Amino acid sequence: MKQIIALIQKIKDGKATASDVVLLETMLEQEEDAVLRQSLREAFDRAVITGEQTLTPEKTASILMQLHNRMEAQEAQIQRLPTRSWHSRLLPYAAAVAGLILLAGLVAMYYSNLQKKGSGNIAVVQQHVKFIRNTTLKTVTITLPEGSLVTMEPGAALLYADSAVRNITLQGKAVFNVKANRNNPFTVSAGNTVTMALGTLFTVDAQHPQMVTVKLETGKVLVRTKDGTTREDIYLQPGEEFHFDSALHQYSVAKAAAGAARSAKGNADTKHAVLMAFNNAPLDSVLGKLETAFGINIRYEQSDVDGAYFTGQILKTDSLQNILQVICQLNNLELTPGEGNMSIRKIR
Repeated sequence: MKQIIALIQKIKDGKATASDVVLLETMLEQEEDAVLRQSLREAFDRAVITGEQTLTPEKTASILMQLHNRMEAQEAQIQRLPTRSWHSRLLPYAAAVAGLILLAGLVAMYYSNLQKKGSGNIAVVQQHVKFIRNTTLKTVTITLPEGSLVTMEPGAALLYADSAVRNITLQGKAVFNVKANRNNPFTVSAGNTVTMALGTLFTVDAQHPQMVTVKLETGKVLVRTKDGTTREDIYLQPGEEFHFDSALHQYSVAKAAAGAARSAKGNADTKHAVLMAFNNAPLDSVLGKLETAFGINIRYEQSDVDGAYFTGQILKTDSLQNILQVICQLNNLELTPGEGNMSIRKIR
């Protein structure tokens, strides 16, 4: 236990190496303490949404995605197992507790740095990591702060840092309609692959992280593997798809079957399906327009939405609850549906 505390302190102090983090996760997985599933899920999701960190955005995104995937895999395994004693049923959540403690350490790092710097006239920059998951049963299109559109399949999840919004980590399947920016490539990390684009339309399918497919519809993208299997960068042309099997360390490039990306592009470009669109609009203004459009009262404290903004399109086929869930995920808020109303409040 003393070694675990020492490792967590190293993370708080910003002195931990990658091997320290791996060692800490391993030791915590061996602990037999656990908490009830529901409270852990709520605490974990809250930590993902609110966690500030001083690790690089890329490293933090990778850690958060791995821990979140571990929790979901363990939940699925628990549901399949026959009834056992309460103690043995809770043991698999030790690894999730490890993720929760590690995230708590990341949050503590920020406050530790504040204390070290003191209260002088030094501007402190907070690094926020956004976690967005499509929890609906249909595709959902969101607009990233820099203007690119992402159409997420059910269950898909995105991670990105506010300071690096064109550097995305993807779990699941999504179509990216990238806003052109020659000076700032758009990067998607999925499984063991990295896809880079300047301005284009492409699909990344990482529903099975060991088997990733990248389909290009328009423009040009660069694809590479993290383990060096491709040895050199692969440039796709419109109509081509790249398929990589990380278990076999094999890849292929072939003509893609038409349909998926074209359909997504059609959805993104179909103006008559858009109910309203916002570009960096104050959140209270957005909520007011949604109230009017859907005829449902949206309750919130003004202080909870001050300084919050929203960029995105509202489609005629979207439900108010789905829209508000996305907005809440983007702004560290939580949604409580009621009878004839929706309540929003800050996560504290």
